[in-house]
Amino acid sequence: MTRLSARCTQLILPVFLVGVLPLNGAQFYNDWAATRFTDIPAQSGATNDPDGDGNANLVEFAFGTDPRVPDAITGIVNPKSGSTSGTNGIFSVEVLERAGRQPGVQIDLLLSSRLNGANWFRPWWLRAITNSLPSDPIGSVRESFTTRLPGTNAWFVRATVQLIEAGAEAAKYYVATNGSDGNAGTDTNHPFATLGKAADLANPGDLIYLRGGIYKSSSTISLSRNGAPGRSIRVRPYPGEPVMFDFTGEGTGTDGISISGDCWWLYGLETTNAGHNGIRLSGASNAVERCVVHNSGNTGIHITGDTNTSYNLVLNCDSYHNYDAPKHGQDADGFSAKWIFGPGNVFSGCRSWENADDGWDLWMGTNTVVITNCWAFRMGTNIFGDTDWQGNGNGFKLGGGYVGTPHTLVRCLAFGNMANGVDQNNNIAGQTVDNNTAWANRGANFDLDHDSTNAPMKSVHIVRNNLSIAGRSADSFRSGSLRTNNSWQVVSPVATNSDLLSVDYSLATGPRRDDGGLPELPFLRPVPTGRLVNQGVKNGNAYVGSAPDIGAYESPEW
Repeated sequence: MTRLSARCTQLILPVFLVGVLPLNGAQFYNDWAATRFTDIPAQSGATNDPDGDGNANLVEFAFGTDPRVPDAITGIVNPKSGSTSGTNGIFSVEVLERAGRQPGVQIDLLLSSRLNGANWFRPWWLRAITNSLPSDPIGSVRESFTTRLPGTNAWFVRATVQLIEAGAEAAKYYVATNGSDGNAGTDTNHPFATLGKAADLANPGDLIYLRGGIYKSSSTISLSRNGAPGRSIRVRPYPGEPVMFDFTGEGTGTDGISISGDCWWLYGLETTNAGHNGIRLSGASNAVERCVVHNSGNTGIHITGDTNTSYNLVLNCDSYHNYDAPKHGQDADGFSAKWIFGPGNVFSGCRSWENADDGWDLWMGTNTVVITNCWAFRMGTNIFGDTDWQGNGNGFKLGGGYVGTPHTLVRCLAFGNMANGVDQNNNIAGQTVDNNTAWANRGANFDLDHDSTNAPMKSVHIVRNNLSIAGRSADSFRSGSLRTNNSWQVVSPVATNSDLLSVDYSLATGPRRDDGGLPELPFLRPVPTGRLVNQGVKNGNAYVGSAPDIGAYESPEW
Protein backbone atom coordinates (compact mmCIF):
# COMPACT_ATOMS: atom_id res chain seq x y z
CA MET A 1 0.00 0.00 0.00
CA THR A 2 1.12 3.54 -0.72
CA ARG A 3 0.84 6.21 1.97
CA LEU A 4 1.59 9.88 1.32
CA SER A 5 1.36 13.07 3.37
CA ALA A 6 0.10 16.54 2.58
CA ARG A 7 1.35 19.79 4.08
CA CYS A 8 0.42 20.75 7.61
CA THR A 9 -1.82 23.54 8.87
CA GLN A 10 -1.79 25.34 12.22
CA LEU A 11 -4.95 26.20 14.12
CA ILE A 12 -5.13 29.99 13.84
CA LEU A 13 -8.33 31.14 12.15
CA PRO A 14 -10.93 29.34 10.04
CA VAL A 15 -10.00 29.10 6.38
CA PHE A 16 -12.70 29.89 3.80
CA LEU A 17 -12.48 28.07 0.52
CA VAL A 18 -12.97 29.45 -2.95
CA GLY A 19 -15.22 27.23 -5.04
CA VAL A 20 -13.69 25.45 -8.01
CA LEU A 21 -15.24 23.40 -10.75
CA PRO A 22 -15.28 19.70 -9.89
CA LEU A 23 -13.16 17.25 -11.77
CA ASN A 24 -14.66 13.98 -12.93
CA GLY A 25 -17.01 11.97 -10.71
CA ALA A 26 -15.76 9.43 -8.20
CA GLN A 27 -13.52 6.76 -9.74
CA PHE A 28 -10.62 4.58 -8.71
CA TYR A 29 -7.10 5.94 -8.89
CA ASN A 30 -5.94 4.12 -12.02
CA ASP A 31 -8.86 5.42 -14.12
CA TRP A 32 -8.45 8.92 -12.67
CA ALA A 33 -4.74 8.96 -13.54
CA ALA A 34 -5.30 7.54 -17.01
CA THR A 35 -7.62 10.42 -17.95
CA ARG A 36 -5.25 13.09 -16.66
CA PHE A 37 -1.86 11.93 -17.92
CA THR A 38 -2.53 10.64 -21.42
CA ASP A 39 0.27 12.84 -22.73
CA ILE A 40 2.75 12.12 -19.91
CA PRO A 41 1.97 8.59 -18.68
CA ALA A 42 5.33 8.43 -16.90
CA GLN A 43 3.97 11.04 -14.45
CA SER A 44 0.81 9.08 -13.58
CA GLY A 45 2.21 7.21 -10.57
CA ALA A 46 0.72 7.72 -7.13
CA THR A 47 3.98 9.21 -5.81
CA ASN A 48 4.64 11.54 -8.76
CA ASP A 49 4.12 15.31 -8.39
CA PRO A 50 4.04 16.66 -11.94
CA ASP A 51 2.81 20.15 -10.98
CA GLY A 52 5.52 20.55 -8.32
CA ASP A 53 3.15 21.84 -5.64
CA GLY A 54 4.40 19.45 -2.97
CA ASN A 55 1.39 17.14 -3.15
CA ALA A 56 1.73 13.79 -4.87
CA ASN A 57 -0.88 12.56 -7.32
CA LEU A 58 -2.48 10.30 -4.71
CA VAL A 59 -3.10 13.28 -2.43
CA GLU A 60 -4.54 15.31 -5.32
CA PHE A 61 -6.81 12.38 -6.19
CA ALA A 62 -8.11 11.99 -2.64
CA PHE A 63 -8.86 15.69 -2.17
CA GLY A 64 -10.10 16.36 -5.70
CA THR A 65 -7.49 18.91 -6.74
CA ASP A 66 -5.94 19.21 -10.21
CA PRO A 67 -2.62 17.31 -10.46
CA ARG A 68 -1.58 19.46 -13.43
CA VAL A 69 -2.05 22.83 -11.71
CA PRO A 70 0.17 23.85 -8.74
CA ASP A 71 -2.73 24.89 -6.51
CA ALA A 72 -1.64 22.89 -3.42
CA ILE A 73 -4.44 21.91 -1.04
CA THR A 74 -4.48 25.05 1.10
CA GLY A 75 -7.75 25.29 2.98
CA ILE A 76 -8.82 21.72 2.34
CA VAL A 77 -7.66 20.54 5.78
CA ASN A 78 -9.18 23.11 8.08
CA PRO A 79 -8.62 23.04 11.88
CA LYS A 80 -11.81 24.19 13.56
CA SER A 81 -11.31 24.05 17.33
CA GLY A 82 -8.93 22.87 20.01
CA SER A 83 -8.46 23.04 23.75
CA THR A 84 -6.23 25.31 25.77
CA SER A 85 -3.23 23.99 27.61
CA GLY A 86 -3.88 21.86 30.66
CA THR A 87 -7.40 20.69 29.83
CA ASN A 88 -8.96 17.67 28.26
CA GLY A 89 -11.18 18.68 25.42
CA ILE A 90 -12.39 18.41 21.88
CA PHE A 91 -10.14 18.85 18.87
CA SER A 92 -11.93 19.18 15.55
CA VAL A 93 -10.80 19.36 11.93
CA GLU A 94 -12.89 19.65 8.77
CA VAL A 95 -11.79 18.27 5.41
CA LEU A 96 -13.12 19.24 1.99
CA GLU A 97 -13.06 16.48 -0.60
CA ARG A 98 -13.77 18.40 -3.79
CA ALA A 99 -14.64 15.40 -5.94
CA GLY A 100 -16.59 13.58 -3.24
CA ARG A 101 -15.48 10.47 -1.38
CA GLN A 102 -12.95 8.85 -3.66
CA PRO A 103 -12.95 5.04 -3.51
CA GLY A 104 -9.93 2.94 -2.69
CA VAL A 105 -8.18 5.45 -0.41
CA GLN A 106 -8.01 6.16 3.30
CA ILE A 107 -7.59 9.77 4.42
CA ASP A 108 -6.14 10.21 7.89
CA LEU A 109 -5.03 13.24 9.87
CA LEU A 110 -1.89 13.52 11.97
CA LEU A 111 -1.47 16.00 14.82
CA SER A 112 1.51 17.61 16.51
CA SER A 113 2.06 20.35 19.06
CA ARG A 114 5.30 21.32 17.31
CA LEU A 115 5.53 22.13 13.63
CA ASN A 116 9.11 20.93 13.22
CA GLY A 117 9.00 18.18 15.81
CA ALA A 118 9.16 14.46 15.26
CA ASN A 119 6.06 13.79 17.33
CA TRP A 120 3.39 13.55 14.66
CA PHE A 121 0.76 10.99 15.68
CA ARG A 122 -2.65 9.81 14.53
CA PRO A 123 -5.29 9.94 17.25
CA TRP A 124 -8.61 8.16 17.01
CA TRP A 125 -11.07 10.19 14.95
CA LEU A 126 -14.85 10.22 15.11
CA ARG A 127 -15.84 11.00 11.53
CA ALA A 128 -19.03 12.42 10.10
CA ILE A 129 -20.17 14.01 6.84
CA THR A 130 -21.09 17.67 7.45
CA ASN A 131 -23.00 20.29 5.49
CA SER A 132 -21.37 21.74 2.39
CA LEU A 133 -20.89 25.47 1.92
CA PRO A 134 -22.48 27.39 -0.96
CA SER A 135 -19.02 27.97 -2.41
CA ASP A 136 -18.11 24.26 -2.44
CA PRO A 137 -17.85 22.46 -5.79
CA ILE A 138 -20.84 20.45 -6.95
CA GLY A 139 -20.42 16.86 -5.85
CA SER A 140 -17.99 17.69 -3.06
CA VAL A 141 -18.34 16.58 0.55
CA ARG A 142 -17.08 17.93 3.85
CA GLU A 143 -15.98 15.49 6.49
CA SER A 144 -15.47 16.38 10.15
CA PHE A 145 -12.82 14.69 12.30
CA THR A 146 -13.25 14.97 16.08
CA THR A 147 -11.17 13.58 18.94
CA ARG A 148 -10.51 14.15 22.66
CA LEU A 149 -6.98 14.93 23.81
CA PRO A 150 -5.11 16.76 26.55
CA GLY A 151 -5.08 20.48 25.75
CA THR A 152 -2.28 22.40 24.10
CA ASN A 153 -1.88 26.07 23.19
CA ALA A 154 -0.76 25.43 19.61
CA TRP A 155 -1.34 22.45 17.40
CA PHE A 156 -0.75 21.46 13.82
CA VAL A 157 -2.48 19.04 11.48
CA ARG A 158 -1.46 17.34 8.28
CA ALA A 159 -3.18 14.79 6.09
CA THR A 160 -1.99 11.39 4.97
CA VAL A 161 -3.51 9.31 2.18
CA GLN A 162 -3.21 5.55 1.89
CA LEU A 163 -3.93 3.77 -1.39
CA ILE A 164 -5.94 0.65 -0.64
CA GLU A 165 -7.24 -0.33 -4.07
CA ALA A 166 -6.08 1.37 -7.26
CA GLY A 167 -8.74 -0.15 -9.51
CA ALA A 168 -9.44 -3.28 -11.51
CA GLU A 169 -6.62 -5.72 -12.22
CA ALA A 170 -6.41 -8.29 -14.96
CA ALA A 171 -8.20 -11.34 -13.56
CA LYS A 172 -8.00 -14.97 -14.57
CA TYR A 173 -11.75 -15.52 -14.24
CA TYR A 174 -14.87 -13.37 -14.06
CA VAL A 175 -18.26 -14.26 -12.61
CA ALA A 176 -21.52 -12.35 -13.05
CA THR A 177 -25.16 -12.90 -12.15
CA ASN A 178 -26.04 -12.78 -15.86
CA GLY A 179 -23.17 -15.04 -16.91
CA SER A 180 -23.12 -18.68 -17.97
CA ASP A 181 -20.95 -21.54 -16.80
CA GLY A 182 -20.74 -22.48 -20.47
CA ASN A 183 -18.76 -19.30 -21.17
CA ALA A 184 -14.98 -19.09 -21.20
CA GLY A 185 -15.13 -16.97 -18.04
CA THR A 186 -11.89 -15.19 -18.90
CA ASP A 187 -13.18 -11.70 -19.65
CA THR A 188 -15.95 -9.36 -18.55
CA ASN A 189 -17.98 -10.03 -21.70
CA HIS A 190 -18.07 -13.81 -21.20
CA PRO A 191 -18.28 -14.40 -17.44
CA PHE A 192 -19.21 -17.56 -15.59
CA ALA A 193 -22.47 -17.62 -13.66
CA THR A 194 -21.17 -19.25 -10.48
CA LEU A 195 -18.18 -18.91 -8.20
CA GLY A 196 -18.09 -22.70 -7.97
CA LYS A 197 -17.25 -22.98 -11.68
CA ALA A 198 -14.33 -20.55 -11.41
CA ALA A 199 -13.13 -22.15 -8.16
CA ASP A 200 -12.95 -25.58 -9.80
CA LEU A 201 -10.52 -24.19 -12.38
CA ALA A 202 -8.43 -21.85 -10.26
CA ASN A 203 -4.68 -22.29 -9.81
CA PRO A 204 -2.13 -20.62 -7.51
CA GLY A 205 -1.97 -16.87 -8.03
CA ASP A 206 -5.30 -16.61 -9.89
CA LEU A 207 -7.70 -13.74 -9.27
CA ILE A 208 -11.46 -14.35 -9.53
CA TYR A 209 -13.55 -11.19 -9.91
CA LEU A 210 -17.22 -11.23 -8.98
CA ARG A 211 -19.33 -8.61 -10.71
CA GLY A 212 -21.83 -6.84 -8.47
CA GLY A 213 -25.17 -8.33 -7.51
CA ILE A 214 -26.89 -11.04 -5.46
CA TYR A 215 -25.80 -14.60 -6.20
CA LYS A 216 -28.40 -17.12 -5.10
CA SER A 217 -27.39 -20.66 -4.25
CA SER A 218 -29.15 -23.50 -2.48
CA SER A 219 -26.00 -25.59 -2.07
CA THR A 220 -22.52 -25.17 -0.63
CA ILE A 221 -19.89 -23.34 -2.67
CA SER A 222 -16.77 -25.45 -2.24
CA LEU A 223 -13.26 -23.97 -2.54
CA SER A 224 -11.18 -27.13 -2.50
CA ARG A 225 -8.25 -26.46 -4.83
CA ASN A 226 -4.96 -25.19 -3.44
CA GLY A 227 -3.13 -21.95 -3.93
CA ALA A 228 0.47 -21.68 -2.79
CA PRO A 229 2.41 -19.58 -0.25
CA GLY A 230 2.70 -16.09 -1.65
CA ARG A 231 0.33 -17.05 -4.51
CA SER A 232 -3.10 -17.23 -2.95
CA ILE A 233 -6.20 -17.76 -5.06
CA ARG A 234 -8.04 -14.46 -4.60
CA VAL A 235 -11.81 -14.07 -4.70
CA ARG A 236 -13.17 -10.54 -4.47
CA PRO A 237 -15.80 -8.19 -5.87
CA TYR A 238 -14.98 -6.19 -8.97
CA PRO A 239 -13.93 -2.76 -7.63
CA GLY A 240 -16.92 -0.67 -6.61
CA GLU A 241 -19.49 -3.47 -7.06
CA PRO A 242 -20.97 -5.00 -3.85
CA VAL A 243 -21.49 -8.77 -3.88
CA MET A 244 -23.86 -10.86 -1.76
CA PHE A 245 -24.33 -14.63 -1.65
CA ASP A 246 -27.88 -15.55 -0.60
CA PHE A 247 -28.22 -19.20 0.42
CA THR A 248 -31.97 -19.13 1.00
CA GLY A 249 -33.29 -22.64 0.48
CA GLU A 250 -30.22 -24.47 1.73
CA GLY A 251 -30.98 -27.44 3.94
CA THR A 252 -30.31 -27.29 7.67
CA GLY A 253 -26.71 -28.33 8.30
CA THR A 254 -25.46 -27.12 4.91
CA ASP A 255 -22.67 -24.51 4.95
CA GLY A 256 -22.65 -21.49 2.66
CA ILE A 257 -19.00 -21.24 1.54
CA SER A 258 -16.63 -24.06 2.51
CA ILE A 259 -12.87 -23.51 2.20
CA SER A 260 -11.19 -26.90 2.42
CA GLY A 261 -8.27 -25.94 0.19
CA ASP A 262 -5.17 -24.00 1.17
CA CYS A 263 -4.10 -20.45 0.39
CA TRP A 264 -7.42 -18.86 -0.55
CA TRP A 265 -8.11 -15.18 0.10
CA LEU A 266 -11.76 -14.12 0.28
CA TYR A 267 -12.19 -10.37 0.36
CA GLY A 268 -15.21 -8.10 0.67
CA LEU A 269 -18.00 -10.67 0.32
CA GLU A 270 -21.38 -10.73 2.09
CA THR A 271 -23.26 -13.96 2.84
CA THR A 272 -26.74 -14.45 4.23
CA ASN A 273 -29.22 -17.23 4.98
CA ALA A 274 -26.76 -20.14 4.95
CA GLY A 275 -28.34 -23.35 6.22
CA HIS A 276 -25.49 -23.85 8.69
CA ASN A 277 -22.19 -21.93 8.90
CA GLY A 278 -21.92 -18.90 6.66
CA ILE A 279 -18.22 -19.51 5.92
CA ARG A 280 -16.37 -22.60 7.12
CA LEU A 281 -12.57 -22.95 7.00
CA SER A 282 -11.00 -26.40 7.20
CA GLY A 283 -7.91 -25.76 5.06
CA ALA A 284 -4.68 -23.95 5.88
CA SER A 285 -3.13 -20.54 5.31
CA ASN A 286 -6.40 -18.97 4.16
CA ALA A 287 -7.54 -15.39 4.71
CA VAL A 288 -11.10 -14.15 5.03
CA GLU A 289 -10.99 -10.36 5.02
CA ARG A 290 -13.66 -7.65 5.18
CA CYS A 291 -16.47 -10.17 4.82
CA VAL A 292 -19.92 -9.75 6.37
CA VAL A 293 -21.90 -12.83 7.42
CA HIS A 294 -25.41 -12.70 8.86
CA ASN A 295 -28.62 -14.67 9.36
CA SER A 296 -26.90 -18.04 9.08
CA GLY A 297 -28.54 -21.16 10.50
CA ASN A 298 -25.53 -21.65 12.76
CA THR A 299 -22.21 -19.84 13.26
CA GLY A 300 -21.19 -17.00 10.96
CA ILE A 301 -17.50 -17.86 10.38
CA HIS A 302 -16.27 -21.20 11.71
CA ILE A 303 -12.84 -22.87 11.81
CA THR A 304 -12.64 -26.66 12.27
CA GLY A 305 -11.13 -29.65 10.50
CA ASP A 306 -7.96 -31.54 11.38
CA THR A 307 -4.44 -30.81 12.58
CA ASN A 308 -3.63 -29.29 9.18
CA THR A 309 -6.34 -26.63 9.63
CA SER A 310 -3.80 -24.00 10.57
CA TYR A 311 -2.61 -20.43 10.06
CA ASN A 312 -5.98 -19.12 8.92
CA LEU A 313 -6.64 -15.40 9.37
CA VAL A 314 -10.09 -13.87 9.79
CA LEU A 315 -9.52 -10.13 9.46
CA ASN A 316 -11.89 -7.17 9.80
CA CYS A 317 -15.06 -9.23 9.39
CA ASP A 318 -18.56 -8.72 10.82
CA SER A 319 -20.92 -11.48 11.95
CA TYR A 320 -24.39 -10.82 13.29
CA HIS A 321 -27.95 -12.18 13.70
CA ASN A 322 -26.93 -15.81 13.27
CA TYR A 323 -29.51 -18.14 14.84
CA ASP A 324 -30.09 -21.91 14.98
CA ALA A 325 -33.87 -22.20 15.21
CA PRO A 326 -34.03 -26.01 15.72
CA LYS A 327 -31.96 -25.68 18.92
CA HIS A 328 -33.45 -22.35 19.97
CA GLY A 329 -30.17 -20.47 19.80
CA GLN A 330 -27.87 -22.93 21.62
CA ASP A 331 -25.16 -23.11 18.95
CA ALA A 332 -25.15 -20.12 16.60
CA ASP A 333 -22.09 -18.02 17.40
CA GLY A 334 -20.64 -15.06 15.59
CA PHE A 335 -17.22 -16.68 15.17
CA SER A 336 -15.86 -20.00 16.35
CA ALA A 337 -12.89 -22.34 16.26
CA LYS A 338 -14.03 -25.67 17.66
CA TRP A 339 -12.83 -29.23 18.09
CA ILE A 340 -9.79 -30.20 16.03
CA PHE A 341 -7.56 -27.68 14.24
CA GLY A 342 -3.89 -26.86 14.01
CA PRO A 343 -1.81 -23.90 15.23
CA GLY A 344 -1.71 -20.28 14.10
CA ASN A 345 -5.39 -19.43 13.65
CA VAL A 346 -6.14 -15.74 14.30
CA PHE A 347 -9.19 -13.47 14.50
CA SER A 348 -8.34 -9.78 14.27
CA GLY A 349 -10.38 -6.59 13.94
CA CYS A 350 -13.73 -8.42 13.85
CA ARG A 351 -17.17 -7.53 15.26
CA SER A 352 -19.79 -9.95 16.53
CA TRP A 353 -23.20 -8.74 17.66
CA GLU A 354 -26.65 -10.06 18.47
CA ASN A 355 -25.86 -13.65 17.63
CA ALA A 356 -27.97 -16.26 19.36
CA ASP A 357 -25.23 -17.97 21.37
CA ASP A 358 -21.74 -16.53 21.87
CA GLY A 359 -19.63 -13.91 20.14
CA TRP A 360 -16.62 -16.26 19.94
CA ASP A 361 -16.74 -19.91 20.95
CA LEU A 362 -13.54 -21.99 21.17
CA TRP A 363 -15.32 -25.13 22.46
CA MET A 364 -12.88 -28.05 22.79
CA GLY A 365 -10.37 -26.33 20.52
CA THR A 366 -7.15 -28.33 20.32
CA ASN A 367 -4.69 -25.53 19.50
CA THR A 368 -4.13 -21.97 20.63
CA VAL A 369 -6.29 -19.31 18.99
CA VAL A 370 -5.38 -15.62 19.10
CA ILE A 371 -8.22 -13.08 19.21
CA THR A 372 -7.06 -9.49 19.00
CA ASN A 373 -8.77 -6.13 18.61
CA CYS A 374 -12.25 -7.65 18.35
CA TRP A 375 -15.68 -6.63 19.70
CA ALA A 376 -18.42 -8.90 21.06
CA PHE A 377 -21.69 -7.32 22.18
CA ARG A 378 -25.34 -8.11 22.87
CA MET A 379 -24.77 -11.85 22.53
CA GLY A 380 -27.70 -14.03 23.53
CA THR A 381 -30.23 -11.25 23.01
CA ASN A 382 -33.46 -12.86 21.84
CA ILE A 383 -34.24 -10.67 18.85
CA PHE A 384 -35.67 -13.73 17.08
CA GLY A 385 -38.90 -14.07 19.08
CA ASP A 386 -38.05 -17.60 20.23
CA THR A 387 -40.40 -18.59 23.08
CA ASP A 388 -38.06 -21.43 24.20
CA TRP A 389 -34.86 -19.42 24.14
CA GLN A 390 -31.62 -21.36 24.88
CA GLY A 391 -28.90 -18.96 23.75
CA ASN A 392 -25.95 -18.57 26.17
CA GLY A 393 -24.82 -15.04 25.48
CA ASN A 394 -21.10 -14.95 26.36
CA GLY A 395 -18.88 -12.45 24.60
CA PHE A 396 -15.70 -14.55 24.37
CA LYS A 397 -16.01 -18.20 25.41
CA LEU A 398 -12.45 -19.50 25.67
CA GLY A 399 -12.89 -23.25 25.24
CA GLY A 400 -14.68 -26.04 27.06
CA GLY A 401 -15.24 -29.78 27.32
CA TYR A 402 -12.30 -30.06 29.77
CA VAL A 403 -9.88 -29.79 26.86
CA GLY A 404 -6.83 -27.88 28.09
CA THR A 405 -5.79 -25.35 25.46
CA PRO A 406 -4.30 -21.93 26.24
CA HIS A 407 -5.81 -19.13 24.15
CA THR A 408 -4.90 -15.44 23.91
CA LEU A 409 -7.34 -12.52 24.07
CA VAL A 410 -5.82 -9.07 23.56
CA ARG A 411 -7.31 -5.56 23.25
CA CYS A 412 -10.88 -6.72 22.83
CA LEU A 413 -14.21 -5.24 23.93
CA ALA A 414 -17.04 -7.26 25.51
CA PHE A 415 -20.15 -5.30 26.43
CA GLY A 416 -23.87 -5.71 26.90
CA ASN A 417 -23.79 -9.50 26.59
CA MET A 418 -26.52 -11.52 28.28
CA ALA A 419 -24.00 -13.74 30.09
CA ASN A 420 -20.29 -13.17 30.75
CA GLY A 421 -18.03 -10.84 28.86
CA VAL A 422 -14.95 -13.12 28.95
CA ASP A 423 -15.65 -16.71 29.95
CA GLN A 424 -13.25 -19.57 30.68
CA ASN A 425 -16.00 -22.16 30.43
CA ASN A 426 -14.42 -25.46 31.51
CA ASN A 427 -11.15 -25.14 29.62
CA ILE A 428 -8.57 -26.57 32.02
CA ALA A 429 -5.60 -24.59 30.66
CA GLY A 430 -4.62 -21.09 31.73
CA GLN A 431 -5.68 -18.28 29.39
CA THR A 432 -3.78 -15.10 28.53
CA VAL A 433 -6.16 -12.14 28.84
CA ASP A 434 -4.40 -8.81 28.31
CA ASN A 435 -5.57 -5.23 27.81
CA ASN A 436 -9.28 -5.95 27.36
CA THR A 437 -12.31 -3.88 28.33
CA ALA A 438 -15.50 -5.50 29.62
CA TRP A 439 -18.48 -3.30 30.40
CA ALA A 440 -22.07 -3.84 31.53
CA ASN A 441 -22.34 -7.56 30.85
CA ARG A 442 -25.37 -9.27 32.40
CA GLY A 443 -23.22 -11.91 34.06
CA ALA A 444 -19.64 -11.22 35.12
CA ASN A 445 -17.36 -9.09 33.00
CA PHE A 446 -14.59 -11.65 33.58
CA ASP A 447 -15.39 -15.21 34.68
CA LEU A 448 -12.16 -17.20 34.68
CA ASP A 449 -13.04 -19.43 37.64
CA HIS A 450 -15.18 -22.23 36.27
CA ASP A 451 -15.38 -25.55 38.02
CA SER A 452 -12.61 -27.94 37.00
CA THR A 453 -13.33 -30.80 39.39
CA ASN A 454 -13.59 -33.26 36.49
CA ALA A 455 -9.98 -32.46 35.55
CA PRO A 456 -7.30 -30.39 37.30
CA MET A 457 -6.05 -27.13 35.82
CA LYS A 458 -2.92 -27.61 33.70
CA SER A 459 -1.66 -24.04 34.07
CA VAL A 460 -2.66 -20.65 35.47
CA HIS A 461 -4.31 -17.64 33.87
CA ILE A 462 -2.31 -14.54 32.98
CA VAL A 463 -4.57 -11.50 33.38
CA ARG A 464 -3.00 -8.05 32.87
CA ASN A 465 -4.11 -4.48 32.24
CA ASN A 466 -7.82 -5.29 31.92
CA LEU A 467 -10.68 -2.89 32.61
CA SER A 468 -13.91 -4.04 34.24
CA ILE A 469 -16.84 -1.66 34.77
CA ALA A 470 -20.52 -2.23 35.61
CA GLY A 471 -20.75 -6.02 35.33
CA ARG A 472 -23.90 -7.38 36.96
CA SER A 473 -22.01 -10.16 38.79
CA ALA A 474 -18.63 -10.01 40.49
CA ASP A 475 -15.56 -10.97 38.48
CA SER A 476 -13.92 -14.23 39.46
CA PHE A 477 -10.59 -15.95 38.77
CA ARG A 478 -9.02 -19.31 39.49
CA SER A 479 -6.79 -19.43 42.53
CA GLY A 480 -3.20 -18.77 41.54
CA SER A 481 -4.06 -16.65 38.49
CA LEU A 482 -1.34 -14.12 37.72
CA ARG A 483 -3.35 -10.89 37.88
CA THR A 484 -1.35 -7.72 37.39
CA ASN A 485 -2.30 -4.06 37.02
CA ASN A 486 -5.96 -4.64 36.28
CA SER A 487 -8.45 -1.87 37.03
CA TRP A 488 -9.69 -3.53 40.24
CA GLN A 489 -6.08 -3.66 41.47
CA VAL A 490 -4.76 -0.18 40.62
CA VAL A 491 -7.80 2.14 40.64
CA SER A 492 -9.45 3.10 43.93
CA PRO A 493 -12.33 3.67 44.25
CA VAL A 494 -13.22 1.14 41.55
CA ALA A 495 -13.40 2.32 37.95
CA THR A 496 -16.76 3.70 36.86
CA ASN A 497 -18.35 5.19 33.76
CA SER A 498 -16.85 8.55 34.71
CA ASP A 499 -13.41 7.15 33.84
CA LEU A 500 -14.58 6.75 30.23
CA LEU A 501 -15.17 9.29 27.49
CA SER A 502 -18.49 7.70 26.56
CA VAL A 503 -20.76 4.74 27.26
CA ASP A 504 -22.90 5.39 24.19
CA TYR A 505 -22.59 2.34 21.94
CA SER A 506 -25.17 3.44 19.35
CA LEU A 507 -22.46 3.71 16.67
CA ALA A 508 -20.82 0.35 17.45
CA THR A 509 -22.40 -1.26 14.37
CA GLY A 510 -21.61 1.75 12.17
CA PRO A 511 -19.45 1.90 9.05
CA ARG A 512 -15.86 0.77 9.22
CA ARG A 513 -12.88 2.83 8.17
CA ASP A 514 -12.15 2.86 4.45
CA ASP A 515 -9.21 0.52 5.09
CA GLY A 516 -11.54 -1.96 6.80
CA GLY A 517 -10.54 -1.10 10.37
CA LEU A 518 -13.07 -0.85 13.19
CA PRO A 519 -14.91 2.46 13.54
CA GLU A 520 -13.13 4.85 15.88
CA LEU A 521 -15.47 6.00 18.64
CA PRO A 522 -15.18 7.67 22.04
CA PHE A 523 -17.07 4.67 23.44
CA LEU A 524 -15.17 2.96 26.31
CA ARG A 525 -12.00 4.99 25.74
CA PRO A 526 -10.20 6.29 28.84
CA VAL A 527 -10.46 9.94 29.77
CA PRO A 528 -7.20 11.61 28.66
CA THR A 529 -4.83 12.06 31.64
CA GLY A 530 -7.41 10.15 33.73
CA ARG A 531 -7.01 7.35 36.25
CA LEU A 532 -6.62 4.62 33.64
CA VAL A 533 -3.76 6.21 31.68
CA ASN A 534 -0.21 4.83 32.09
CA GLN A 535 -1.30 2.51 34.91
CA GLY A 536 -0.61 -0.83 33.23
CA VAL A 537 2.33 -3.19 33.20
CA LYS A 538 4.53 -3.80 30.17
CA ASN A 539 3.47 -7.12 28.63
CA GLY A 540 4.85 -7.05 25.09
CA ASN A 541 1.94 -5.17 23.54
CA ALA A 542 2.51 -1.74 21.99
CA TYR A 543 1.64 1.26 24.13
CA VAL A 544 1.89 5.07 24.25
CA GLY A 545 3.41 7.01 27.14
CA SER A 546 5.38 5.80 30.14
CA ALA A 547 3.37 2.58 30.57
CA PRO A 548 0.37 0.84 29.00
CA ASP A 549 -3.10 2.15 29.78
CA ILE A 550 -5.73 0.02 31.48
CA GLY A 551 -8.18 -1.55 29.02
CA ALA A 552 -8.32 -2.06 25.26
CA TYR A 553 -7.40 1.48 24.21
CA GLU A 554 -4.29 3.60 24.49
CA SER A 555 -4.87 7.31 25.08
CA PRO A 556 -2.82 9.37 22.56
CA GLU A 557 -0.25 11.83 23.87
CA TRP A 558 1.21 14.94 22.22
